[in-house]
Amino acid sequence: MTSYASKEHFLQAQVESFANAKRMLKKYKIKIADEILPDFRGDRDKVLEGIDESLRYLEIERKKVKSELNKSVPPKI
Repeated sequence: MTSYASKEHFLQAQVESFANAKRMLKKYKIKIADEILPDFRGDRDKVLEGIDESLRYLEIERKKVKSELNKSVPPKI
């Protein structure tokens, strides 16, 4: 298990993790869009919409953690 020097370090790692997860999903989305052909049932569209929903979720969660991080770090003067 990873331990962090402070809560701020933990939160920063989480922000980076959300950003990395988004990058990976975007790469998979491109790969899936290229490999799965459009079909009448809409399987491809459903998969791509699921990925889009996941990307939106990750962005919302990243913003929550980033906001918490900003609140915990004192302003620099």
